[in-house]
Amino acid sequence: MGCRFFVVRLLLGVALTSSAVHAADKLNSNERRALSARAADRLARQDLLSILMPSGRFPKGMVRQVRSMWFITKSNGTSVPGLCARDTLILNYGPVNAPVDTDTYNYEGEPVAPFGVEASRQYRFVKPPTASLLDWEDRHPLPSIWRGECRALKDDEDGGGWFFAPDPETAVRAWLAFRVAVAAVQAKPALVQPCETYRPAGKKLDCKATLAILDDLDKLNEVETCPALAGQDCFKIDVGSFWITVTNRASADGPTPADVEAVKIEEYIVVT
Repeated sequence: MGCRFFVVRLLLGVALTSSAVHAADKLNSNERRALSARAADRLARQDLLSILMPSGRFPKGMVRQVRSMWFITKSNGTSVPGLCARDTLILNYGPVNAPVDTDTYNYEGEPVAPFGVEASRQYRFVKPPTASLLDWEDRHPLPSIWRGECRALKDDEDGGGWFFAPDPETAVRAWLAFRVAVAAVQAKPALVQPCETYRPAGKKLDCKATLAILDDLDKLNEVETCPALAGQDCFKIDVGSFWITVTNRASADGPTPADVEAVKIEEYIVVT
C-alpha cells in the first residue's frame, strides 16, 4: 500500500511539474515581467535547461583533469530561410587546489569546481544559399524560429555541415563568394597565386581540382571576414582542411565569377 501510494504521488508530481512547465511556455512578455524576482529567476533557469541537449559523461580525452563540459542547444531557425543555428555552451572547471609540485600533484584525484562559461553559435544550411537571400530581412517578414526544416535536424552530430560564422548574412555572403571563386578559378587558374599541388582526401590535385572537391556544404567548418580595400569584399572560408581566402569586388546583389580578384589556398593539418 505504501509503495503504491508513493508511486501515485510520484506520477502526480511529474504530471504537475510537466503541466507547470507547459503552462510557462505560454506566458507572454507582460506575464513574464510581472513575475517576482525569485519566480522569474526560477523560470529562466528552467527555460535554459529546457533547450539544452543531454551532455553525456564528463570527457576524458588527453587531459588528465576535467576542464569542461559541453552543452548544445536544440537547433532553431534564423532570419535567413534555409539557414539554421545552434549554440554551444561550455562550462569550464578548474582545480580547487592549484598544483604546487607538478611531479607529485594528483591531477585525477584533486577536486575541481566550475568557474565560468563560454558560448558560441554554429550555423547550417539545409538548402544551398542563393543571392536572393541577401538583405532578406529588409524585404520579407522574418521566418519562424520554430520552422520544421531546422527543428528536425540531428543536434548531437558533429560536423555534417555545422559551421561557425559571425552572423547569418556573413554566412550567406561568404559561401556565395566561395562558390563564385570555384567557378572563376576553373576558367582562370592564375587567380590563385601560387597554384600549387594539394592533397585533399589523400589525392594529389592542383588548385582547380582542389577547389572543386571542396565545393561541398558538408565540409564547411567556419567563415569570417578579412580586411579589404574600399570597394572590395574579403572572406576566409574554412572548408575541409583548407582556408580559402577570396577577394572580390563588392556587390550588393552578390558576386559573380567576373568579380573575383584573388584566391588564396592554405592547407592545414588537424591534430586530434
